[in-house]
Amino acid sequence: FIKDNQDKQDECWRKIQDLERQLQKLGTERFEEVKRRIEENDREEKRKVEYQQFLDVVSQHKKLLELTVYNCDLAIRAIGIIEELVAEGCSAIKARYDKTNQELADLRLLVHQEYLGVFRRLYKTLGQLVYKKEKRLEEIDRNIRTTHIQLEFCIETFDPNAKKHSDSKKDLYKLRANVEEELQMLKDKMATALEQFRPTEEALIQAGVEFVHPIEEVEEGNLQRRSKMVEYRAHMSKQEEVKIAAEREEVKRAKQLMIAQGPRTPGKDGSKLSSPLASPI
Repeated sequence: FIKDNQDKQDECWRKIQDLERQLQKLGTERFEEVKRRIEENDREEKRKVEYQQFLDVVSQHKKLLELTVYNCDLAIRAIGIIEELVAEGCSAIKARYDKTNQELADLRLLVHQEYLGVFRRLYKTLGQLVYKKEKRLEEIDRNIRTTHIQLEFCIETFDPNAKKHSDSKKDLYKLRANVEEELQMLKDKMATALEQFRPTEEALIQAGVEFVHPIEEVEEGNLQRRSKMVEYRAHMSKQEEVKIAAEREEVKRAKQLMIAQGPRTPGKDGSKLSSPLASPI
């Protein structure tokens, strides 16, 4: 009995040991499972915290992005309004500029037209003066030639008036130099005025304004004056030809009368009486 009891006790102790081992194993397994679950809970909580942080960051970033989008929309609307305002201002400025430019163009054209009138009067006056100075120069040249012929004749005939003709010739040369200097000065003034008129001429041509150039008017005026002078000379030459023919006829009759009367009686001093038609030298 005792042996059986002892065997049974040993068997019970073995079972107890096995149960203790099983209990220890189960406890270990339970501890490991609890530890695993705790770790999983910790990870889940950490994940939740991180996710919440992520959501907070995303929400904040979303708000910032929404604010940025709102600001962009507001900026686009403001830029559109400013663009319209600037476009209206530019249109107004352009219209004002075009109007002012047109007014200035009209004013410039009016000034050019007024300057054309002033230049026409100035150029025609200078042209008349140049024409008169040239004719005066021709007259002086004729007087110089006449005076030179008279001087040569006086020198050949020992006439005491040679000194007077010589002085007259010198005075004529001085006068010619002065007239020539004045003529050159007038021509320089005409050239300067013409050069200053060139921009006005180009502006009038570009604007389509038709006008007769003062140069043509001056040339036409000179031609008219020359034609009148030619007509006057032709008329005067006819009168001179008539006078010369009458004088020639009178001289011819006087010669015939002298031949018919014969030689005249010498004077008391032994010289012959001069004919009343003879002109003194």
